[in-house]
Amino acid sequence: MTTSAIQATARAMLNVSLPAPPDTVRRYVSDPERLLHCGFPPDRIAQIGPDHFQLRVRPLTWMGLAIEPTAELEIGADEQGRAWARLIDYRLQGHPWLVKNLKIDFRANLTTLEAMSGGRTPMEGWAEASASFPTPPFLAFVAEPVLTGAARTILESFLWILRDRLSKSLEQDFRRWQNSAVQVNA
Repeated sequence: MTTSAIQATARAMLNVSLPAPPDTVRRYVSDPERLLHCGFPPDRIAQIGPDHFQLRVRPLTWMGLAIEPTAELEIGADEQGRAWARLIDYRLQGHPWLVKNLKIDFRANLTTLEAMSGGRTPMEGWAEASASFPTPPFLAFVAEPVLTGAARTILESFLWILRDRLSKSLEQDFRRWQNSAVQVNA
């Protein structure tokens, strides 16, 4: 019996704003590590190079199978207020079949917009995650659309959590950054 490949992709739109003019927001975004720390707990992040970070993702459970990814991310930013992240490499721990067969990818982008609205500078972007794997022999009785849907739901949940964390903690971190900049300049 030939097993087909399951492929799932999820995308979340990012829409946030900060209470400052665009040039201030661009300066803040020029350190994309700040955005990484807004989206993930600090105890799960380790810097392994100038623009490279290792991120331990909380264990994910799918169809009763647990897996814990450790991702190597490259993050960057430019003077126009764009920040991005992309998965370079990863390591999986957990169920042996998933460790051997699961392929994952992740990319994200956030852009500072020029026009202020209500005293705030909007930022727009997206985060995208994908996974592919052959149909597990022990789940061969499950229809392919069900497996694909379950995988997509897990990816969407991960992205929604990331988006919510970023939305909730970004402004707090921005205000701390502003306050530390004022204290340095005083």
